Amino acid sequence: KRLFSLINDLPTVFELVSDRKPVKDNKPAADSGSKSRGSTKRSNDGQVKSNPKFAADDGYEEEEDEHSETLCGSCGGNYNADEFWIGCDICERWYHGKCVKITPAKAESIKQYKCPQCSIRRNRP
Repeated sequence: KRLFSLINDLPTVFELVSDRKPVKDNKPAADSGSKSRGSTKRSNDGQVKSNPKFAADDGYEEEEDEHSETLCGSCGGNYNADEFWIGCDICERWYHGKCVKITPAKAESIKQYKCPQCSIRRNRP
């Protein structure tokens, strides 16, 4: 539990990139294992990250607004917290894992993910 707490106290990649200060969770440590969202996403630098749980209502709403406009680059479907998504490290588009045939386990082993469109562009002369 202590290690889990130490890891969760670290800022996310998004917070580091956007200079956002993390919103502290005022819940007891025993409750810190639950997430408000059940998905894992790949961040722009290739790290797989989980969406943090926000205690403050305004922080949570901002995250909801941010993801409400996220569309799958393959099928055009809206972001859903219950599905695995992966972000292209080249064009920064997000995809349903199932649309690009990437599982969460496979994503862990990928250092830099290139979506199908970026892979095709790279192979052209």
